[in-house]
Amino acid sequence: MTESPYDKNPYSGIAISSLIRAFRCPRQYYFYKKNEFASNGKYIICREVSSSGQDETFDQIWKTVNLLDPTIPSKLQDFLHVCLDANKNAPRRPWTELDRTVRSKQLSIYGQLDKFDERTGECTLTRCTKAPKTGCWPDDRVRATALLLCVSETADIRPKGIYIEYIPSGIIRYYTPTPKDRRIVIHTLRQIHAIDKGNFPPRPLNPPCKGCRFEDTCTSYEPRKLSGLFKK
Repeated sequence: MTESPYDKNPYSGIAISSLIRAFRCPRQYYFYKKNEFASNGKYIICREVSSSGQDETFDQIWKTVNLLDPTIPSKLQDFLHVCLDANKNAPRRPWTELDRTVRSKQLSIYGQLDKFDERTGECTLTRCTKAPKTGCWPDDRVRATALLLCVSETADIRPKGIYIEYIPSGIIRYYTPTPKDRRIVIHTLRQIHAIDKGNFPPRPLNPPCKGCRFEDTCTSYEPRKLSGLFKK
């Protein structure tokens, strides 16, 4: 009998959100481990737009958003208007289940699948960013790959790809992970394991330093050259 993809105790291992941080920059993962941050209001809004019916009004959706997060700033009402306008004529991916936690015991990772349709085995990922001109963002390729590895490990289905909803653009893309994507997931997990053992990660080739909240802290962690240690 095939095991359910929804483990009874799913919150063990590495969260896919942490995997994405480490993929962006291993040092971001290192510093994020020591900090807690508020929920993403834009993501909450996009989730509600994605799962709402075409006839639901702005007021109805905003009321639900406030129930989910009473601290959400009122200025995000403008963002909700943008999302609703973008999705007026956009198709909504079907679903029978929302917010399902799936995991891979083999990789010790878990994550949240935004939509799953048990009638077709269709999986959908909802994003709160605008769509790129073509394809999908690198972060989303890695996120999609990790989620499908979780779903495929224990579910009765092995979906080849996943739909990615870019709600602020009203655009849906279908992505099929490649061997390169799976290698990235495995390599990033190895980096995470090294960091969790106490190793401070080296600076990546093209670090996303601009706008990073940890830029100053990261710079202070840079080891000094030996020649500088012996200067009088």
